Parts: sequence; structure tokens; C-alpha cells
Amino acid sequence: MNKNYLTFTYAISGISIIVGLLMILNSGSRGQSVAAAELTRQFNSMDTAQYNMIYEAGINQFLVLGGILLGIGLLMICLLSFVLLLRSKPEAEDELHV
Repeated sequence: MNKNYLTFTYAISGISIIVGLLMILNSGSRGQSVAAAELTRQFNSMDTAQYNMIYEAGINQFLVLGGILLGIGLLMICLLSFVLLLRSKPEAEDELHV
């Protein structure tokens, strides 16, 4: 494998992990921002239950998206490490092709 390709893949997976973690950790404030924007859009008139529903939906959106990004980043690192491990041992390739 090309060294630039490995560096690029590790960088993309690292960025994906960091962005995913940040989205998960900041999901509460992001959910509050979504609910506040919806409240402003409705001219500061909204039922409390509706506000809470929008607030929780905003939190859940960022939790799911952050979890997906975190999972993709971790999966990329695991797969890349596994491929590098197989490439470093030539006898392991012979055992797999049997």
C-alpha cells in the first residue's frame, strides 16, 4: 500500500472519530439550539410539551449522526489495521488462500 494512502485514510478516520465524539458530547446544546430556533420561528409561542419534543428530537439527531461518524471512523481504523497486519506477515496470506 502507498504510504500517502495510509496517511490519508488514518487522517480521515481520525477526523471522523473526533467529529463524531464532538457531536455526541455537544448534542444537548445543539438540541437546545434547534428548539430555540423553532421557538423563534413560531414567534415565541409554543406549548411546553412541543418544545420538549423538539428539544429531545434535536438531541437524538445529533446523537445518531455522531454515533454513525464515530462508528465509521472506528471501523476504518480497525479494517486498516487488520489489512496492515495481514500485509506484514507473508505466511498469513498463504494460510488464508488454502
